[in-house]
Amino acid sequence: MEVKLDNGQISSDKDEVLNKWKCDFSNMFNRNDDSDVNICENDVDVLYDDMLDCEISVEEVFNVLKSSKNGKSPGYDEIPVELYKNQTMLNALTRVFNICFDSGKVPAMWSKGIITPIPKSSTSDPRDPLSYRGITLPPVSYKLYCGVLNSRLTYKLDDIDFLCDEQNGFRKGRSTVDHLSTLSTIIETRKLRKQSTYVAFIDFKKSLRLDK
Repeated sequence: MEVKLDNGQISSDKDEVLNKWKCDFSNMFNRNDDSDVNICENDVDVLYDDMLDCEISVEEVFNVLKSSKNGKSPGYDEIPVELYKNQTMLNALTRVFNICFDSGKVPAMWSKGIITPIPKSSTSDPRDPLSYRGITLPPVSYKLYCGVLNSRLTYKLDDIDFLCDEQNGFRKGRSTVDHLSTLSTIIETRKLRKQSTYVAFIDFKKSLRLDK
């Protein structure tokens, strides 16, 4: 495997290849700007709510487990979701999740994951690590915990009508296909009226990372 070094040279040396991949992905995902503001603390009002702050129930964990598909790749711990689908593990997970929820801390092992590089574009330089999108496979237990929290937040945000109605992405029962359908209708209508249509597509870098 070859990699393009910072000086522009091409190397196939194993150590140089591994170091280049490590450095590029570390710089991409780790904070390195002390001037960054904490958006969560400064711009978002903290919600104190009985539904959000109550103890995690066995039913919540069960619902997330039930919706998790079998046969999926596990994390680096190699523990598949099937192992958790029994009453003993369900009770154990619930206890662990409540410890994490009450303390605000998670096991250190949950911060580790297997990064699978996926090419962003067929025209990108395959020797450049930044030409790949890093898809991380975290431990299943961590994904289940996030699933419980996500279910609570999603329910609450919908309940208080927090999200604007125009947002379709990352919402239950909606998708960006809804926007595409609307856009297609607008374009066809304006074409019939012989009117021009201008559309701006914006690709935000690291748009899902609040600290970037």
